[in-house]
Amino acid sequence: MKHPIRTGLSIALASLPFCLQAQPAGGAAMLVLDGSGSMWGQIDGTPKITIARDAIDTMMGDWPANSPIGLMAYGHRQEGQCGDIETLIEPGSLNRAAFRQAMESVTPRGKTPIGRSVERAAEALSHEDRAASVIVVTDGLENCGADLCELGSHLEASGMAFTAHVIGFDIGDEEGQLACLAEATGGRYLPASNADNLTEALQTVSEPEPEPAETLFVDEFERSELGPDWTIDYPEPSGFILDNGVLVTMTVRAGGIGDAEDQPNIFRWTGAELPDGDWDLSADFTARMGEVKSLGGRRAIIQVSRFADADNHISAYVVRQGNSNDDMWLRVRSVSDGNASVSDVEIAGDLRGYDLAQILRDFEEKGARLTLSKRGRDYLGRLEMNGWTMQEGGPEAIETPPLQVLLTSGAPAIFAGTLGSEQTVAEFDRVEIRGAP
Repeated sequence: MKHPIRTGLSIALASLPFCLQAQPAGGAAMLVLDGSGSMWGQIDGTPKITIARDAIDTMMGDWPANSPIGLMAYGHRQEGQCGDIETLIEPGSLNRAAFRQAMESVTPRGKTPIGRSVERAAEALSHEDRAASVIVVTDGLENCGADLCELGSHLEASGMAFTAHVIGFDIGDEEGQLACLAEATGGRYLPASNADNLTEALQTVSEPEPEPAETLFVDEFERSELGPDWTIDYPEPSGFILDNGVLVTMTVRAGGIGDAEDQPNIFRWTGAELPDGDWDLSADFTARMGEVKSLGGRRAIIQVSRFADADNHISAYVVRQGNSNDDMWLRVRSVSDGNASVSDVEIAGDLRGYDLAQILRDFEEKGARLTLSKRGRDYLGRLEMNGWTMQEGGPEAIETPPLQVLLTSGAPAIFAGTLGSEQTVAEFDRVEIRGAP
């Protein structure tokens, strides 16, 4: 059975740094500026409306020359009127001086009709006929009755390629309405607490979209035998099978990649080649990693690796320790001439609020993607869950801190096993190598 792995992840963006790149202002764009009364509030002695004007002007200094942009404001002319929305500059080639002048005319007074403003901006951008983006800068929540989640879903369904980015300036989004509007359209919600944060957030949503990573090699195991593209170190035929589009592998002896010279059933993808530059080696898998026990559980391990031999390899892996806390770790481990270095992060356990039983069920029933990434001399491990999280509200992707390694060699490889006496059964349904974006 195939287990689709999502590549676009809904991560808790508020916890991530603003250096993440967002969808660019593709096609035409409209910037919607909050002119409600609360924008007279101050941060470090400066009115928020002044901070917003300066940050937007800085963004305009790097705005792509071939991207039309307009300016809209709400709440700046009348108090208490949800219909107080005005297009100050029609979408077109950027005139930075005109933008500055139009923003100076925004005098905060009224309410916060975010939903109606975004709808009008979408109409002004002819979003049903061409790619369009809206960037909302707001220091307040919707207070004119719009359901921003419903609006985002409607605009996403009706538009050709519509994206809304929302920057919450000095405002919390406890009910998630601002984030919902952004994420429903494939955009970003970015919180900003001060002038620097706001400038960085605006720069983020205006940067060009990076080129997508190129898939160089992929194997989905749609056959009855591995074939000539794969080499199996010390094969134990009773420990693996190709069945219904998955490679099923079962523990036949304790240990992981490199733990012994003759470790059986290390699957090396010799028909694929890792490029000279940056790359991602990923495997989509499900795994039966045991049950929760009172004195620790199965010591299961799932690995993706660049493997030359037992003394020279680098691996990203998920490991269940099986100790009294039954904690789980994501690690990247390099072995060079027999000398090991490790970088890791604890991802779960039977304590501190983790539902380990549910996590183990999710690994078996929903699956995940495990990636070894090379970026320059830095290597890191990444685990992307398939629509589930280790804890409620937690991220759907976890990364290790980078581990610096000067040189690596060997073929791509995958492995699943145990560090104890109990079996681990894993199903790999896709392995791929991508060049870095």
